Amino acid sequence: MENEIRSWLSVILKDNIDNLSLHIVGNSEKGDGYVGDIIFVTLTSEKGKSNPEYSLVLKCSKRSQVLRDSAPVKEAFINEIYIYEKVLPAFTQFQTAKNIRNPFNSVPKCYGTLVTDNMEIIVFENLKSKGYTLWDKKKPLTRNHIEMVIEEYAKFHAVSIAMNDQQPEKFGQLIDGFVDIFKCFLESTDCETLFGNNVDDIHGLLKDELDDKTLDVWKSFRKQINYIFTEMIQEMNGVKVIRHGDCWCNNFMFKHDNKNNILPLEVAILDWQISVYSSPILDLSYFVFASISKDDIDDLNDILEQYYEKLKFYTTQLGSNLDVLYPKQEFLNDWRKYCKFGILMSSLVFKICATEKDEVLDIADAAESGNDFGKAFDYEVKNKSALKNRAKYVVQYVVKNNLI
Repeated sequence: MENEIRSWLSVILKDNIDNLSLHIVGNSEKGDGYVGDIIFVTLTSEKGKSNPEYSLVLKCSKRSQVLRDSAPVKEAFINEIYIYEKVLPAFTQFQTAKNIRNPFNSVPKCYGTLVTDNMEIIVFENLKSKGYTLWDKKKPLTRNHIEMVIEEYAKFHAVSIAMNDQQPEKFGQLIDGFVDIFKCFLESTDCETLFGNNVDDIHGLLKDELDDKTLDVWKSFRKQINYIFTEMIQEMNGVKVIRHGDCWCNNFMFKHDNKNNILPLEVAILDWQISVYSSPILDLSYFVFASISKDDIDDLNDILEQYYEKLKFYTTQLGSNLDVLYPKQEFLNDWRKYCKFGILMSSLVFKICATEKDEVLDIADAAESGNDFGKAFDYEVKNKSALKNRAKYVVQYVVKNNLI
C-alpha cells in the first residue's frame, strides 16, 4: 500500500517534492465515505534545507468495477475535481478583481489530483493538523455553528449571482462543465423506495408521539418523492447558483475557540461531489433541516432572514443588486416551493446520524451482491430513540408550517 501511495504522490506532487518520506497515519472508518475512501498520510520532503512536513488527506475512489459500472463513482470524483481546478479558481479571480477583503475560501487546500482508468484521487491538506474537527453527527449543530455555515453559503452563493449578472458568458461556460451527479444517482437507484422507507420508518416511530393529523400529513409526504426528485429539482425556475450539494454535518469541519470548545471560529466545507447548478434553496433547506436543533427550529424564519441579508451584503460587495436579481419575496416564495427537498434529504440524514458503525453496509459490498446504491441504506437502526428524537421536532415543524 505504501508503495502505491508513494507512486500516486510522486505524480500528483511532482512540482513540489522529489524524495518522499511517507507514513500512513490512518484510514477512514466504515461508513465515512460511500463512493470513496480516505487515507491520512504525513510526508516529509528530503529536498532542500527546510525539510517541510506535509499532513495530507488522500480521497480515493472505490475500485470495485461492479460498483463503478452501477453507480457514478468516476463522475462524482470528476465533478469534485472540476470544482477545485476550475470553479473555485474562477470564483477567487472574480472576488480578487472586486478587491473583496474576506472572499469565500472555506475549503481545504487541494494539492492536486490523479485520474486513471479505474481510480480517481484528490489530495488535500489535513485540516486536523490545523485544529479543525468534525462535529459529532449524533448531535444537532448549535446556533453558532448554523449561523457560521449559513454565512459561508451566502458568501459562496453570492459569487454565482454576481458573476452570472456581470459575466454571463464566462459563468455559462463554468456551469457547462458540471455533471449532474445527483441525477445520475437517481437514475441508478430506486430513490422512491429508499426515501419512502425512511418516511415510513419515521412515521412508525412517531405514531404514538404525534397527533393523527400530523402523522397523516407526514405519511402522505411519500407521495411527493417522485415529484421532488424529477419535476421539482429538474425543472426549477428562477435564481440558480453553483451549489455545495451534500450539506449534512459530516461535510463541515470547524475550528473552535480553545477556551470555549463549542464556539466556532472557522469552518471548512468538504465533499463537493454532487455540486451542481440549481436553486440555493436546496443547499439551505438540506443543511438547516438536517442540522438544526429542537431549541432553534422555531427560529427558522430568523435564520432565513440572516441568510438573505448576508446574501444581499455579499452580492452588493461584488457589485450587483440583489433587490433586483432576487427580491426577498421571491426568495421566500422559493423557500416554500423548494424546501421539500431538504426535508426529504434530512429523513435520510437522521437515519445515518443514528447509525452505529457496525450497522453500515459497504456500498461496494452491496454492488458486488447485485444491489443498487440504495441498498447500502437498507437496514434497521438499532438506536431508534436517536432517530425518533431528531425527526420528531422537524416533522412537527414542517407540518405545522405547511411545508409538505
